[in-house]
Amino acid sequence: MRGLILVRTLMDLTLIQGAISGLKVASDLTKGFLELKSMTDVQSKVIELQSAILSAQSSALAANAEQLDMSEEIRTLKEEASRLRAWSAEKERYALKALEPGVFTYALKAEAASGEPAHWVCARCLNAGSKFLLQSEGEFYGATEYVCHGCSSKIKVSSAIVPEF
Repeated sequence: MRGLILVRTLMDLTLIQGAISGLKVASDLTKGFLELKSMTDVQSKVIELQSAILSAQSSALAANAEQLDMSEEIRTLKEEASRLRAWSAEKERYALKALEPGVFTYALKAEAASGEPAHWVCARCLNAGSKFLLQSEGEFYGATEYVCHGCSSKIKVSSAIVPEF
């Protein structure tokens, strides 16, 4: 990230130096007008001056476009950082829990409930960056089957095991 900023800064400085250089050439040409003797010399210097001004203007426009690109990139990076902070905070509300040997899920922490009922979320989905609650599919022969509607994972646990704080 810092390398990208350094490269972009150097690119900006190059564009700005190009604009300044073009304006210096234009200034030098303007000073040279006082020394001209004929209309042909004047017209030739006017053409050189216009070329120098166009070059400076082109460099200034390129620097402006580069600045707009960097501003957009900074805005996008700030949004992504904000989204990642929010997801990290949401993920911290859950703790990995072994329901039975080999059966894992994330359970809502009691201190993070804020009025929500106790529930489990899919471990696979939470680790992949999304949150899907495990939904009961019903009780079958003393075991309750839970399904994740995000990835279609299913777990079966003893019907005595229920989400709780």
